[in-house]
Amino acid sequence: MKLDDRKKKILEVVIEEYTATAEPVGSLKLSKDLGLSSATIRNEMAALEKLGFLEQPHTSAGRIPTTEGYRWYVDHIINEKTLLPKEKASIDKMLSDDVLRFESLIKEATQILSRLTNYASYAVSPEIDDCTVEEIKLVKLGKNKLMIILLADNGLVKETVINNENVLPDENVEAFNNYLNYKLKGMNFRDIYDNITPFIENELNNINDNIVPLILELNNLLTTNSEVYVDGASNMLALPELKKSETLKKFLNVIETKDALKELVKTGYDGNINVYIGQETSFDDLKDFTIITYKQKINEKEVGTIGIIGPKRMDYKKVIPTIKYIGDMLQEKMEKKRGGKKENDRKRKRE
Repeated sequence: MKLDDRKKKILEVVIEEYTATAEPVGSLKLSKDLGLSSATIRNEMAALEKLGFLEQPHTSAGRIPTTEGYRWYVDHIINEKTLLPKEKASIDKMLSDDVLRFESLIKEATQILSRLTNYASYAVSPEIDDCTVEEIKLVKLGKNKLMIILLADNGLVKETVINNENVLPDENVEAFNNYLNYKLKGMNFRDIYDNITPFIENELNNINDNIVPLILELNNLLTTNSEVYVDGASNMLALPELKKSETLKKFLNVIETKDALKELVKTGYDGNINVYIGQETSFDDLKDFTIITYKQKINEKEVGTIGIIGPKRMDYKKVIPTIKYIGDMLQEKMEKKRGGKKENDRKRKRE
């Protein structure tokens, strides 16, 4: 649907004024801001209301945007907005270069997002079905402890510590480490999990029965499904929308159960910003909120999703370019670390 320039400008000003004040916007305010008569403004607002872009909460009140109004605003008015160079430089300083794990990098990105936007942010790690084994490491910790580290091909890292007493003699740790990598490297997490019993029976019976607890502990790492990390939820409590007990209850349910957040990352497009406004999701608890996500992918493998939770009257002009830039930088750092790891692996093989 096309809007003429005047309607487009009025819709933009109504949305941005409502974003700033959380109060319905009247014709007198717009008349002063736009230099148009109140009668002209009223006619244009009435036309936007008929189109479904504005609504009047009370007969004597001004107008507020609808979900359709926000959607048109996001798709047609702020589509090409970008951050200023100084804003990008500020984010570059905050996002570390020395984080070793992708999960830590994603968590750090969510903290930066909530800090810059004053909304809640979240990150979702990938499902294990999308992961294959890149490397398994067995590391001795002192006399009787052994750390198991599982690295996935998408950068996911899982680890646990077990008591090494009577499990694996110290002199055999390296040999068994090599054996596990020989057998399991390149296999899908789910395939290993589904076939762990025959693997133990057919492959390990003749080696050492005491190794079985180690393999079972390794298997526990494979069964961990995607995790959701939420940051800045307290930012939302100051919003007037959450003064309503019903809206507050729904928000708390979203961040406590995390079910809706997990489901949303299964939709949308990889490498793109995905904006879900109010009733556009199938979740009743989210009808008063907007969710914006950025799905991260390396070599066709999903490595995680970052997102923002805010009110429908979110500051889209600020939030969308912010999450886009942070997501792009996150992707760049992940690919750089991934490339560095592969180069180190090649060097070790040459040596």
